[in-house]
Amino acid sequence: MTPSAHRGHRTTFLPAGGEHGFSMSEMVIVISIMGALAGIAVLSFGQFLGGSKDALAMSRQETLNQSVHRFAQQNYELLFDAMNGSVADELVILRTLQYRDPNIKRAQPGSPFMDPRYNPVSSSDASVHRLRWTGKLFELLKPGKSGTGILMNFEGTDFTTAFVFPPNFKTAGR
Repeated sequence: MTPSAHRGHRTTFLPAGGEHGFSMSEMVIVISIMGALAGIAVLSFGQFLGGSKDALAMSRQETLNQSVHRFAQQNYELLFDAMNGSVADELVILRTLQYRDPNIKRAQPGSPFMDPRYNPVSSSDASVHRLRWTGKLFELLKPGKSGTGILMNFEGTDFTTAFVFPPNFKTAGR
């Protein structure tokens, strides 16, 4: 037998009547099932994303509060009254944690206590995560809770160039 003779002896399994492919109703059923599975996956992903934002916001809160504790160990306890409706107190505390005296003889050991490149903005939008100063520590305001605080930016755009302190900068709490 020649090689060309083998080509004509192919066995195919076709349904009776010789129809090929899927019927329209079979396609509709498969697409419906795929749509339902995709809907479940999107809902699950949304819950996962919300949980990860909570974890990141709690991590930032813990970082700020650890900075407050380190500052207190080296200097004095930061007791600075919270001002409701304004983010001025949060920014004063943050800048105190970020400050390092340029005169090496007056610079506090361990300073800066917070990364000076952290430059957040304020927000009172109850649909986002915010960090609010309570008078002793930072607390996390999750979406749904009202109040003004430092906006939690999950894209990382709140880390920019280091804040430039004016020559007459005074730290908070004293």
